[in-house]
Amino acid sequence: VGIDFDEKMCKISKDNLKENNFKSKVINQNYDYMLQIKDHFDGIVTDLPYGTASKVSEPPQKLMQNFVSKIPQGKKFAIMCKKGLDSNLKIKLTKKYEIYRHKSLTRMILIK
Repeated sequence: VGIDFDEKMCKISKDNLKENNFKSKVINQNYDYMLQIKDHFDGIVTDLPYGTASKVSEPPQKLMQNFVSKIPQGKKFAIMCKKGLDSNLKIKLTKKYEIYRHKSLTRMILIK
């Protein structure tokens, strides 16, 4: 199951999955929707928007905090984000990886 608030990204995801013969369901909703389907998944993998091309109205730090607060208790997750967006999170991570991309971007992978 995939969830994205951007209808265009949902279409791209569906096309890519179909092209690679994956059976899936892509839903055009915001991240609050995961609370409605929490009994139907074990974990979450996401690359939250944070750059200037992002189509979100919230600042990236607030988006990260809101998203993490909505993850159902006991669920595992892997979140990719820009370095620094994890600085105020009040969660215990299992692992944390840094991926240097270029001088103005280091990405983080946060695992729980």
